[in-house]
This record gives sequence, structure tokens and C-alpha cells, in this order.
Amino acid sequence: MGTPYHEELDREVAELMRRVRRVILLLIVVLLIQPGCDDRTDLEDISLLLMLGIDLDKDNNLVFYSSSPVFNKEAKEKNEQSKVYSQTVRGARNELDARVSALISSGKVQSILVGSRVLEHEGWLKMLDICFRDSKSNILAKVIAVDGPVEDIMFFKPLNKRRLPLHVATLIDTAKERNLISATTLHNLHTQIYEKGITPYLPQLRKNVEIVATGTALLNKKGKYVAKLNTRENQLLLLLQGGIEGSLSYSVQLPEESKDDLFSEGVVTFYIMHFTRKVKVTYSQDQFHFDVALNLPIFMTEKLFTLDVDKEGKKLEEMITTQLDKQFKELIDKFQKHEIDPIGLGLFARAHQYEAWKKVDDRWGEAFAKAEVNVHVNTQLKDAGEVR
Repeated sequence: MGTPYHEELDREVAELMRRVRRVILLLIVVLLIQPGCDDRTDLEDISLLLMLGIDLDKDNNLVFYSSSPVFNKEAKEKNEQSKVYSQTVRGARNELDARVSALISSGKVQSILVGSRVLEHEGWLKMLDICFRDSKSNILAKVIAVDGPVEDIMFFKPLNKRRLPLHVATLIDTAKERNLISATTLHNLHTQIYEKGITPYLPQLRKNVEIVATGTALLNKKGKYVAKLNTRENQLLLLLQGGIEGSLSYSVQLPEESKDDLFSEGVVTFYIMHFTRKVKVTYSQDQFHFDVALNLPIFMTEKLFTLDVDKEGKKLEEMITTQLDKQFKELIDKFQKHEIDPIGLGLFARAHQYEAWKKVDDRWGEAFAKAEVNVHVNTQLKDAGEVR
């Protein structure tokens, strides 16, 4: 038998447990009667702005385009496009609000398309100011150059593709994974604009029968379009930048093996992966000197000519190296001709030759055009495939 003290303690504990149960029950009742969905917005009542376009018409008036998916079951079209005239992106948003029947949400923008007429002018980058200031903006939205009118893409209705905004975003991602273009997000573009040691670049699309990723648009420091890289040149740029996605598939034509053969032309194709890059910077006689060493292990996947790789592997390496040296030199000459540095060699100049860099940091494009840039390629044939 318990003592009177223990019996009294048991009664207090039991009373405490009853009170706790009553409080929990009361909380449950309060939560159940709360109107939790009073401020909800149905998906059918929202216009998710997934793709934004900026262009100039023939009279140099700013034109803005929007593309949003339609979720209403009664709608025949599953994508809604709009076109408005405005002086700013914010003003365009107001014009769009007056045209669509749903609440516009711009925080999910995946792609921003910029027309070729806009890229012909300096200073257009200020149009994206709201994208950097608005905390709701998607800073990872892709900024894309359009070779031609933006309207051609915005009002394109592919029959065998997914919704257009998703198709464009996926196309850019796929081309980037294959190292065919250099994708640029709003975040990347902001860095390229304000970082003095590199010049901006954007992936480029063109509308033919279908939308095609054609390469990379090169801009000067003020955002003006100055040159274009095709997909092959973009692969070389990625090697110079020191970064590729996975493995890079590349083809070169060897004049030594080219014959009067419709199906040969001396072409060899190979993968490049796990390569190394070293950059050495010196400064003398008022000129920067860059030595870029690329050690490229190659894995051959295609050879359209007769050559015994087992016996003449070194010869094949030398022929490939010669062609790559030539192509890299042509690419560097192209950059220096237009006084642009998409490689980012200015970052190495600042890191290793700071005193000389400070003298030219505000006109790095001009200084880079006068620099001596040498690319040294070393290829090593790691695998020639199963067939000899």
C-alpha cells in the first residue's frame, strides 16, 4: 500500500495529465475551424511568365514579348503569347497586366530573349536592371541572343515539341551539356558586365524551320554584339576557359590524309576529357604575354582514312596538334581583332601582374588586343577504339 504522500502525488499527476489533454484538444479544435484557404489562388488564375523577349521594331521602338503556359481546360491553345510596346520592363509588365485574364507571376522566368537589333546598340543591358533589383526575380534565368527577330521565336508553335518556353530552356541546357554553346544566366551576365577581366557572351538561337542553337554571341564591355562563335569555335573557347561539361567530342580534318574521296576527307573525331590547363602571365615592354598550355588526352571515336594507329600513333598526334594549334591561333586573332576577352585572361593578368593590370583595367579590351597570346597544345592518344 502506498503512503498518503504517494497517493496525493498520483492525484496531482493525474489532474495535470487531464489538463494537458484538454489543452491539446482545444488546440486541435481551433486549428480545424481556421479558414486556411481563404487567400489561395488557383493555378488557372495565374499566368506564369516563363519566357520574356526584348526587341526593337523597324522604327527602333522597344517591343516586349511574353510567353506563358495556359492551364485552363477550356482553352484551345496551351501557350499564351503577348506583344506590347514600352520603355522599360516594368512598364511592359503593366501593359501585359492589362491584356491577360490571369494574375502575372514573373518570378518563374526561365529565358530572356534579346533580339539582334537590340544587340547592335550599346547600353541595352540597363533594361535588365529590374531583374537584378527585384528579389522575386529568377537570377538563374538564361539570357539568350536571337539571330533575327524575337517575334519569330516567341510566336513559333512547334507541333512535336513541348510547350515553347520549356522547349527553349531545354534546348539551351542540352546544347550546353554537349559543349556546343556557352550558356549565360542573369547571375553570370552580371558578373561578366562588372568584372573588368572578362567580356560578356550569350548563347545564340535562330529560327529556321525549327529553333536551332547556332553558337555563342560575343559582346563588348558595353553589351554591343561584335562577333559570333560557331559551335566548333565555342568548343575551343571552353577549352581555353578550362571548363567543359563531361566530355567534349571534336573533329578535325587532316590535310595530310585528305584524298579525292567523297567519304573520307581526312576526318578524325575524338573525345577530350579530364584535360589540364596552365596559364603563365608575364609583362614586358608595355605588353602582356600569355602562355596557355593545354594537355589534351584524346579518345578516338572515328577515323575516315587509312592509317595504322599502332605504328603511327605519334604521327597522328602531331597532325592533330598542328591543326588544333592553327585553329586556336585563328580564334585568338578573332578575339584580339574585336578587342574582347571572353576567355577571362584578364583575371590572370590581375592575379599575377597586378601593377601592370591596374594601368589598363579600365581599357582591358584594348590592352588584350596588343597582348601576345600563345596556346601550346599537347595531345596524347589514350584510346583508338576496338577496331584497328
